[in-house]
Amino acid sequence: MTRFLLSLPPAFWGLIAVCVFAAFTQPQFLSLPFLMILLRQAAPLGIVALGQTFVVANRSLDLSVGATIAFVNLIVAHAMWNGYPPAFVIAVALCVGLVIGLVNGLLVTVLRASAVVVTLGTAAVITGIGFLYSGGAPGSSMAELVKWLGRGRIGVVPVSGLAWLAFGILAWILLRRLTLGRYIFAAGDNPSAASYSGIPVNTTLLLSHVLSGLFAASGGVLLSGLVGVGSLNLGADYVLSSIAAVILGGAVFGGGAGSAVGTMLGTALLVMVLNLLTVFGVDQPGKLIVQGLVIAVAAIIYQQGRRG
Repeated sequence: MTRFLLSLPPAFWGLIAVCVFAAFTQPQFLSLPFLMILLRQAAPLGIVALGQTFVVANRSLDLSVGATIAFVNLIVAHAMWNGYPPAFVIAVALCVGLVIGLVNGLLVTVLRASAVVVTLGTAAVITGIGFLYSGGAPGSSMAELVKWLGRGRIGVVPVSGLAWLAFGILAWILLRRLTLGRYIFAAGDNPSAASYSGIPVNTTLLLSHVLSGLFAASGGVLLSGLVGVGSLNLGADYVLSSIAAVILGGAVFGGGAGSAVGTMLGTALLVMVLNLLTVFGVDQPGKLIVQGLVIAVAAIIYQQGRRG
C-alpha cells in the first residue's frame, strides 16, 4: 500500500491539499459555478500539456508550443478566411500544428539536434512568420464556432472541458493501450536498449513531436475561442505551464514516466493554485515564484518515491 501511495503523482496529493485549504479559507472557490469557470480556463492548457507529455516521456521537450498557439490564433482570427467554412479554418490550423510538430521531430531525429535548441529555434521562426502573416496587426474576424468551442456550454459544463476530456481519453489510449505508448516509455527510459530491442526509436520520437504539435494547435483553437480576438503573444506562458503540469503529473525529464491522467491532475492543480493566489491578491512575480517552488518540490518528492 505504501508503495502504491508513493507512486501516485504529486498533483493528486496537491489537489487534495489545495481543496482542503480552499474549503477553510475560500469556500466559494469550490462551488460548482466557480469550478466550471476553472474547467473552462484549464482546458486549453490541459490539452497542450497532454501533448507535452508525449515528448517529455520520450526524453525530449517542446518549447515551440507557445508559438504554435499564437500562430493558430492568427489563423483563426484573420480576415482572409472570411467566407470559408469554420470547420475548414480549424482544420487548417490543426494541420499547421501537425507540420510544426513534424518539422521539430525531423530536426531532432534526422539531425540528432538538441530538442531544446530545435524547438526554441522553431518557435522563433514561427513567431517571425506570424508577424509577416498578420502584418503586426492580429485580426478579430473569428468564427462563432471557434468562440463556441472556447466559451460555449452544454448545460453547465463548458464545451472546452468536454474537449479536454476527449483529448485526455485519446492520450490515455495512445500511452497505455497502444504499442506506440509502450515504445515511447521504453525509448524514454533507455533509448539504446530500446533500439537494440528492435523499437523504432527515431520514428517514435518523431511521432511524439507530431502529437505535441497537434495537441498544441488544438489547445490554441480553444484558447483563441476563449479570448475571442487575435493576439501576437497568446500562449506565451503556456511553455512553462505545460511543462509544469507534466512534471506535477509525475513525469521526469529523464523520460520513461508520465501519464495522461497525471498530466490532467497536474493541470488542474496548477490552475487552481494560480487562481487561489489571485483570490489572495498575489501578483504575477509571486505566482511565478510559487509555481517554480511547486514544480521543484513535486519533482524531488516524486523522484525520491520512484527510487524508494
